[in-house]
Amino acid sequence: MSKRKIKILYTIPNFNTAGSGKALLNVISRLDKNKYEPSICCRHERGDLFNSAKSLNIPIYISEFSAPMKPRVKGFESVYKLSRFFKKINPDIIHSYNYSDDYSEALAAKLARIKWIYTKKNMSWGSNAWKIRSKLADAIIPQNNEMIKVFFNEKTNYSLIPIGIDLNEFSKMEKSSVVSEKYNLNGSSPVILTIANIIPIKGIDYLIQGFELILEDFASPKLLIVGEDKTDYADKLKNNVKERNLEEKVIFTGKQSDIKSFFSVADIFMLPSMKTGEGGPISVLEAMASGIISYGSDVPGIRDQFKNLQDQLFESENPGSIANKILHWSNLSAEEIKERIRIQKEFIEKYYSIENEISNLDLLYQKIYDEK
Repeated sequence: MSKRKIKILYTIPNFNTAGSGKALLNVISRLDKNKYEPSICCRHERGDLFNSAKSLNIPIYISEFSAPMKPRVKGFESVYKLSRFFKKINPDIIHSYNYSDDYSEALAAKLARIKWIYTKKNMSWGSNAWKIRSKLADAIIPQNNEMIKVFFNEKTNYSLIPIGIDLNEFSKMEKSSVVSEKYNLNGSSPVILTIANIIPIKGIDYLIQGFELILEDFASPKLLIVGEDKTDYADKLKNNVKERNLEEKVIFTGKQSDIKSFFSVADIFMLPSMKTGEGGPISVLEAMASGIISYGSDVPGIRDQFKNLQDQLFESENPGSIANKILHWSNLSAEEIKERIRIQKEFIEKYYSIENEISNLDLLYQKIYDEK
């Protein structure tokens, strides 16, 4: 008699943000379908990756999966309705990719007697709601070691499972002539790349200031800023760049669907996140896998990703420290660059491959299912 498949419902607000949505799709597409029966619940059908989600040919529920908890009476009424919704789907496990401090989803899962786990992707912890959310969870998946020390040190129900990347998708590739020509990169050196939605926590303003400090050291440097730039913060940065006559050198590309072509033209990748830190940024892992010397802020989340190359970390919110790392790259010999690229690649293979993530999730899912 064949063993029943484990039903897992993944909840995610939307597929607008490439990082979270892609991470989830990478997991679902690689789950053993002889063992698992996955489904998705999200709030709407918009987003670049929603069609990719549909192509998985699994059930997708378009619905709210959380509710405001104030006023309390109305909040608990909404939680009860959510519990009925979850019970109708009747998964064995709900795995939440909702990165807010909401705990109504967890309450609803408890009422429906469904195991509930969540991935902790960011370093925010400002409200009691996070503590309630964590207390209700059957398991917590932190993304870096500092989360464990700061948030979960007294808990035992956590499993450190960093988001993994597909090493077959990201590797050294031939330079994209399309990107080079579009952004006038031919003959430019170094080409510095960052990939992030342009919001204050990403520290892009410090990167621009650090870049400006090295302009006299190179004949034709360029800085490519790839990411969502339809924000007030992005507009402010663009105005600053214009006022400093850097428009030819600092290029905002906006959101891009094909980031691999941008990795192909870059000499250096930099992630200048602010001191608040990150959960487990994917872009720097993809850059390392693509054979690019990478540097990042010495902050939670990024620190884990450079534990074998700590001299590639720079002080957060410090333009001078960023400039020094660009100069650090320029002083490396061809052999030293080759060796660092090798170390980066091996590190990703060992700790941050999608295969590692799937293997660890499989163990966790099975453990939680067996506890039912």
